[in-house]
Amino acid sequence: MSPQMLEVFHQKLRELDAEPGIRCIVIDGAGGNFVAGGDIKAWAQLKGKTPGERSEDFRARLRTALPTAELFDSIEKPLIAAVRGYSIGAGLSFILAADFVIADQTAMLVFAHIRMGLVPDMGVTYYLPRVVGERRALQLTLLGSQLNAEQAKEAGLVDEVVAPDALEDTIAGLTAKILAAPARAAAETKRLLRMSRHNTFAAQFSAEVEGAASCVGDEDFMEAVNAFSERRQAKFGRRS
Repeated sequence: MSPQMLEVFHQKLRELDAEPGIRCIVIDGAGGNFVAGGDIKAWAQLKGKTPGERSEDFRARLRTALPTAELFDSIEKPLIAAVRGYSIGAGLSFILAADFVIADQTAMLVFAHIRMGLVPDMGVTYYLPRVVGERRALQLTLLGSQLNAEQAKEAGLVDEVVAPDALEDTIAGLTAKILAAPARAAAETKRLLRMSRHNTFAAQFSAEVEGAASCVGDEDFMEAVNAFSERRQAKFGRRS
């Protein structure tokens, strides 16, 4: 993924997250693969530079990716990764940061940094231990592991594996469930779970209080109360 591609990706993500009419975001790859990772061909430009120059070049490259990585981590809407083909190196951060990961049987996750004499980046060392545990994260990254779809599911990196021709329908079914949920409660739930990474118990409890108060002020809460009393299915955000 080149800096130019990353910039376009960043802008599109920001637009989608800011659009009120969009309730969830699906990330998919083009050309049969999810994401190819770093722009290795561009690294050839480092030939002939001193070790210090190479280091400073890489610092600059990675720092330009920070806004996109931070944006990906702060997206308010449910984020779905539709994974097919290869996901390599830094591109794995997009899978790790997603809220739902659906892969088809062609998916292959490659922890390739060590193969290039590098450490994981783009937040991989932040997410991976939280998803699979520190020991498993160390094993995957130090060994340069390559996992197929079923192995990735077994490791907890993928939620569901489907046939290639079933991926789009599975994603559509998942988005329909998300769209049927109360929007504010969904957003507040994601926000609270993200906050819990760093909060104390007391701070998290207080955040839950405020989140619940926000939800109670929304019409979807009263729709749920009325639906319960009337013994019918609640119709969140679509009561006409």
